[in-house]
Amino acid sequence: MIPNEIAGKYELRGTLGSGAMGTVYDALDRNIERRVAIKVVKRPPPGDPEGVEAHSRFRREAQAAGRLAHPNIVGVYDYGENAETAWIVMELVEGGSLKDRLDRKERFPVAEIARIMEQVLAALAYSHGRGVVHRDIKPGNIMLGGDGTVKMADFGIARLENSSMTQIGTVMGTPSYMAPEQLRGETVDARADIWAAGVMLYQLLTGEKPFEGGFSAVMHKALHTDPPPPSKLSVTAPQAFDAVIATALAKRPEDRYPNAAAFAAAIRAASTAPAAAPGGFADAGRLPGLDSDATLVGTVAPAAPAPRPAAASPASPPPAPARKAPVGLIAGGAGALAAAGIAAFFLFGSGGDGRQAEQQRLEQLRLAAEQDAREKAGIAQAPTPPQPVAPQATAAVTTPAVDTQAELERRAREEAVRRDEAARQQQAAEAARQQEAMHREQAADEARRRAEMLRADLAAAGAAMAETPCSLISWSSTGTSLTVTGILRRDDEAALRQQVASRGLPPEAVQMQLRSFSGPYCGALDMVRPYLAAPDAGPQADIIGNSPLAKGELLRLSVSMPPYPSQLYVSYLMQSGEVAHLVPSRAEAPNAQVRLGDPTSSFPGWEVDEPFGTDLVLVFTSDRPVFAQRRPVVEKADDYLRALGTALKAAQQQKGRVAVQAVLVETVARR
Repeated sequence: MIPNEIAGKYELRGTLGSGAMGTVYDALDRNIERRVAIKVVKRPPPGDPEGVEAHSRFRREAQAAGRLAHPNIVGVYDYGENAETAWIVMELVEGGSLKDRLDRKERFPVAEIARIMEQVLAALAYSHGRGVVHRDIKPGNIMLGGDGTVKMADFGIARLENSSMTQIGTVMGTPSYMAPEQLRGETVDARADIWAAGVMLYQLLTGEKPFEGGFSAVMHKALHTDPPPPSKLSVTAPQAFDAVIATALAKRPEDRYPNAAAFAAAIRAASTAPAAAPGGFADAGRLPGLDSDATLVGTVAPAAPAPRPAAASPASPPPAPARKAPVGLIAGGAGALAAAGIAAFFLFGSGGDGRQAEQQRLEQLRLAAEQDAREKAGIAQAPTPPQPVAPQATAAVTTPAVDTQAELERRAREEAVRRDEAARQQQAAEAARQQEAMHREQAADEARRRAEMLRADLAAAGAAMAETPCSLISWSSTGTSLTVTGILRRDDEAALRQQVASRGLPPEAVQMQLRSFSGPYCGALDMVRPYLAAPDAGPQADIIGNSPLAKGELLRLSVSMPPYPSQLYVSYLMQSGEVAHLVPSRAEAPNAQVRLGDPTSSFPGWEVDEPFGTDLVLVFTSDRPVFAQRRPVVEKADDYLRALGTALKAAQQQKGRVAVQAVLVETVARR
């Protein structure tokens, strides 16, 4: 709820949102009747370093935004805190964020994209001019007012000029929008915001982020690969923006736009640049406006069938221009007249039984001719009964009767040819379908074969890299990508990458998340390599806090235990050749999440001191005790490693479950 200190001044009207960090309220300032948003968070308890850092970020948000007064930046009106809570009173922006609209798959016209980016960059130019680097530019922090006005929000991880609140080596931000130098934990300046704005412009143009995936995948792509030009992903993205994106997403900060104003000018020029001139019809087989890579999507009309030769028929007067001739009736009438002439010839020109039989045959021919004419004209009707023919007409129809019989035979031959051709085309089409199916199956088989080859090659590469001397490397493969994690001797990573290249593996398929060291640790690593914990099993250990650790800071560890009851051992190997047993032996429950090094009333913690450099922490677990007797608190590394090697072999021979993980600890006099 709203703290009592401000409850008298503000009237609570509702909740705008809530989460793990706190709640944002819709409120009214009673004194000036202005609607505001109040963000309220709980203060961390004493001794919670992560909570202290979160509270510092909250205060930094108020300090950064409070020194900025710009129409495209969310205004901060007040800040306060008491023993339990802290709060910021800020401008209320109604209309949602740019992320909300992108999540709904909304697409923006180029003019609207240019307008949004113009206001975003105006806000950045203003904040940069006052020594504030935002460091978390993304659509979720770009608010859109009801009138479309852009409001930049959330300066929670902003870097203030001459401030000690942020330090080199701290990776802060949203991975998909973080510049390479930001991902590496280096000092950032205003050009990191230029990169993030470039990522956002790319997303507005294409609907996609230029670098997708988990943190490691995004980091690898942002550091080593270039995204496809926007015009290759979206037909609505003008080609002029390709060069704008290439400059904004340059890997080196000095190759990007020097400031937000220069970036905005480039966007204005690209949005008003004339479109590429379409091509002509000079090249055969090409359409205007399409290059050789263009793809046409459309509907192809089926070819018209070849015309059949029309039967000879007596001349007839042309049809009236106002209406079409009744083709079916004309064809039917011509067939009937021809049949009648044939019947008259044989009826009066022959005699006896022969004349009667011939008359019946001609009647059948006439009916067949009429049926054929109706089928061609699409008319279904009963055949017309034969009409008597006058004897004097016999001589006149003798020749047409012979012609009609020949025509019927010719039609029969044509029909047979047509049916044969149709059958041949059907057979050819079926053969083509079978051939296409065979090609598809062959292509699928080839794709499966290549996938299996890639899977096998990645697994072989991972296994080979895990055997690198003086290293402790684990790997995992999805079948299409290989992730390698661990530690190795300095300057050996280049040899691993050469190994990947010699195997013919695509570089983008192999992600290396390795840390290098220089120190007397090769013997220890080579000895424990057979017991290395799998990537998805315990123990998994990490340092809590920032690296390197400075003098006077505390070494704290987070350990995830394996899924079975086990003993935990933690040993600290130093450059001096000595070993300190931080946790000599400690029973833990299955899958326990253990924090080590937090100070208590009786334990001050493991404080960093001289000599500084790179040290090695060995964390291993066993389902049974490893050492028969407790080791000295500090001893020579050689003595410890001999005893550890003997103990691990004995545990393995007894079918015990032993797993080891190593963590590098970098220490410095000061940061």
